[in-house]
Amino acid sequence: MSAVRPGDEVPAAAHEFVGRHTELQRIGTLLASATARLITLAGPGGIGKTTLATEALRRFRPTPNHTVYWTRLSRLAAGADAGVVAEEVVQSVVTADIAARSAWDGLVETFTGGHIAGSHRTILVLDNCEHVLAGVGPLIVGLLEAVPSLTIIATSREPVGWIDEHIVTVPPMSSGHALELFRRRAELTGRPISDNPEELAVARQICWHVDNNPLFIRLAAARLLHRPPIIVLRELTGDTDDRRMHWSNAARLGAEERHRSVRDVIAWSYGLCTAGEQLLLDRMSVFVTGCDSDGAELLGSGAESEAIIAVCADKSLPTEEIESLLERLAERSLVSVRIEPTMVRYYLLESVGVFVRDRLSQRGDGMDEARLLARHRRYYRDKVAAGQATWYGPHEKDWLDWARTAWCNILLGIETSLVEPTEAVIGLETAAILMSLRIPFITGANRAIGGITEQALEAIRQVDPPPTQLRITATALVGWVAIWQGRHAYTAQLLDECAVECLSDPALQQNWRETALDDIGLPAPVEFTWGIELLLMHLDPRAIDVLTRASRKFAEVDDAGGVQRSELFAALSCANLGDAELALSAAREHLDRAIASDSQWAISWGEVAWLTAVSRHGDPRAALEIGRGALERLLISGDRWTAGWIIHFSMMALTYILSARIGARDGSRAELRAAATEIAYLQGGIATLHRSMGIASERVTLVARGTEHAVAVATSILGTADYTAAARRGARMRPEHDELQRFMLGRFTIEELPTDVPAARAPASRWQELSPAERDVAVLAAAGWANSAIAARRGSSIRTVDAQVVAIRRKLMAATRADIMWHVPGDLSERIRLESEQRPARSPARP
Repeated sequence: MSAVRPGDEVPAAAHEFVGRHTELQRIGTLLASATARLITLAGPGGIGKTTLATEALRRFRPTPNHTVYWTRLSRLAAGADAGVVAEEVVQSVVTADIAARSAWDGLVETFTGGHIAGSHRTILVLDNCEHVLAGVGPLIVGLLEAVPSLTIIATSREPVGWIDEHIVTVPPMSSGHALELFRRRAELTGRPISDNPEELAVARQICWHVDNNPLFIRLAAARLLHRPPIIVLRELTGDTDDRRMHWSNAARLGAEERHRSVRDVIAWSYGLCTAGEQLLLDRMSVFVTGCDSDGAELLGSGAESEAIIAVCADKSLPTEEIESLLERLAERSLVSVRIEPTMVRYYLLESVGVFVRDRLSQRGDGMDEARLLARHRRYYRDKVAAGQATWYGPHEKDWLDWARTAWCNILLGIETSLVEPTEAVIGLETAAILMSLRIPFITGANRAIGGITEQALEAIRQVDPPPTQLRITATALVGWVAIWQGRHAYTAQLLDECAVECLSDPALQQNWRETALDDIGLPAPVEFTWGIELLLMHLDPRAIDVLTRASRKFAEVDDAGGVQRSELFAALSCANLGDAELALSAAREHLDRAIASDSQWAISWGEVAWLTAVSRHGDPRAALEIGRGALERLLISGDRWTAGWIIHFSMMALTYILSARIGARDGSRAELRAAATEIAYLQGGIATLHRSMGIASERVTLVARGTEHAVAVATSILGTADYTAAARRGARMRPEHDELQRFMLGRFTIEELPTDVPAARAPASRWQELSPAERDVAVLAAAGWANSAIAARRGSSIRTVDAQVVAIRRKLMAATRADIMWHVPGDLSERIRLESEQRPARSPARP
């Protein structure tokens, strides 16, 4: 860099600078431009604006007659006027005696320095402007007008507001760079992070929970002086027991007071907000927090302004003010924004959410967290319910797009409802609608919804009068989800419970399964799940009659989604269990109705039924073309659930083709091996895709029988060893990259899979930290046992089990009780299955 004069106070280059390549490139381009006069680095506190400005100037290589000045404004009181700001700048950059002149004249003379216009350029850095914007703004405008050769770089938590200001937004670090910084800071504590994958996973999670904010990462790394990484991670729950605001100051020397703790950083920005902005921030703490590392936040985080207004507005926070307040909070870097083509979503980063949740609890203004959460869950219940009117029609995609973006808040609404029985009814209504519209399958969250719905069913058992119809509907739908999870004994138990609830005749209660051909008065949701059980688990043709009856009953209550769902599985039953004439006619009729509805979801599943019927009873090659055409559209929509079944039944078509070629001795040995290998790759890829969505397809009889047939045919050509090797290679196709779909479409080859993929490791787990008693409780909880049943089984009190489950969730970092099952080691899966089948029936509902 050129001349740096005494008193300029330009910070030394950061020895641990990491990443920021995109921002550095943009700043460099702006500095090289003659038209960029004001460059503002804007971002939240601790994000590294000062460090970035320092590094950008270090890398900037101007001509020798450029001069750089640096002024820190953090020492000024909030609201300082232009005169006070000018005096502070003078103290930093003017070395000559200007006693006889004004601060303004001294600055202009210093920045021009008597140079000929155009021969000299001056760069002034104004560091930490956000608290003196009212004073620094006029000074900046005046200086830029008076000194044509002057370029100003400002760092601020919000833009300065000049008409020609170039704003460089400084986001959180990428996850990779955040981890690198954490490891460097850990080295300083003498407690380095090793290359062990589990320890790296913990470190990466710590960085994510502190928003990949460089300052917060340094503060978290300083905690390693007192805690191992796993305990630091446990302190970052994002909930009421989060400890980050109580972390002791990491450094007493070399750090500004407002940067000594997470609380200090956020409190500085919070204190600059108006009363209305603070109130809105506090109330937004009831929404799910997000993360915008790597340019994208968590799927389903963020809320549209409509939701924020519905939850937060009242007399003290009028509806008409909220949108402008949101925009100001976004400018202040306290609210993050996700701008999409048709939607704007707002969310708080986790650390901000923890801070303002604490502020909300101290307000005492009548709009406390419980009341806000009640509003929150009703808003999302109503929005979910509105989806029933748009489902199975041309506007379903719009609603589905909303549901995906709102997913985390929808789940939060259900989970927070469990604390009180009457509120659990709201949560159960939401969950039941989601399951009826198959949203958990589309989002890959069926395991979460199934578990949380079971908890809601338990919670409402003391509601008086009991919501009987809702309870039966939800119970039947849980049974439907449980089939896909391989818990078919549990599905049978739930259907028995529904039958007892719905039927008054003791004989029918005992023998209801023998009446599939008769209408004995079961409600539509029960008929539907029963029909699914007959199809998927028992391969029983009576499924056609039961599902047809379910469709009629859904139509009687104007449930179009239920009608379509039942008709689809009736068509699938015909395709898989009926004769050729019935299979082809039923599947074609269903597909034609789906096409007429203009519902893309319905059309895709209509194509599943049609390709299945054509594959089994027509030309398998034609079926493959049907499948590939459907898969093209699904690849664009991102619907992996439907894509997986398209590929499964396409694999069956390939199996029929290969089997016919083997029987006809059609093709060379090499050609037959190539066809068999493709089937093996697909089978491995499908298994991985299903596991990623929590689907135990190997325990669903209809699917397992088809897979066994495909394996047998392909193995007859390849032999067991070669088939197994090929299936394992196919299993390495990554669902998150849609590699299986692209392979089926001929756009991806197995050779493109990385060759240096290490042996699969189990994800980092804290299972070994559980006591023997906690492990036993965790297994029972994973198997779906209620706490009361666990207490009876173990001979302990319910209070003891409640405490154990809380401890288990904390140690495993399980977000919900239902998530415990995903932390149990794989070698205990058989025990979980057995415990699930032996689980006691739930206590009867309150009469």
